Amino acid sequence: MPDAPPLPYPYLEEVLPGFHRGRAVVKEAGDAMGLLGFIGVKQEFYRFANRLRLAACFGGLHLKGFTDDTATGYDALTQVFFTWSAFERYADLANARPPFRELFAHHPRQRVHELATLCRAQDPEHKLVGFLITQALLPVHEMYLARYRDGHDFSVLTLAACIRHIFAHGHLTANPYRLPSANLVVICCALNDFLLDFIRSDFLRRVQWAEAVQKTKPG
Repeated sequence: MPDAPPLPYPYLEEVLPGFHRGRAVVKEAGDAMGLLGFIGVKQEFYRFANRLRLAACFGGLHLKGFTDDTATGYDALTQVFFTWSAFERYADLANARPPFRELFAHHPRQRVHELATLCRAQDPEHKLVGFLITQALLPVHEMYLARYRDGHDFSVLTLAACIRHIFAHGHLTANPYRLPSANLVVICCALNDFLLDFIRSDFLRRVQWAEAVQKTKPG
């Protein structure tokens, strides 16, 4: 018996476990994405997956003449830029809007608390938060940054949103308000890991639910 042909897009399955199963769900539903809880067309799903691949496979910048610490800081900022961009595409698919409470409804709250605790430990004087507040592009970002600073853990995700937007506009460096770049790297890596873990676990949850629904349908 000949071997089954390899599934397409193995690189997307690698960065988004369950991609092939999700693709099969969409195909069986006539290219509709409603069973996954997504809106839009399947091409948007593929664009999201490829954007996630960019974030997951980013290996750093090549900067000539920079110190290792500064270069590593810019690597970390760029990583958050890519990862938050992928998260925004995922949120669009899920028809979710800030502050994303419904989107995170199934994610363990403890992980949010742990993320906020780690980020605060790396920035006890609120140097990064203070800089982001002064440079916030949207009043709502300023509001949620202040809430995070004042102890509201779930608002920690605003750090990633603001890093992405302010870094993209050229205002954020690897040493905001003299926060050591090593501390910034820890914060950015934690935000990146949290977001990638969330996207993967939430997507797999949606796939499992959709498969269960399809199995119950007659015929």
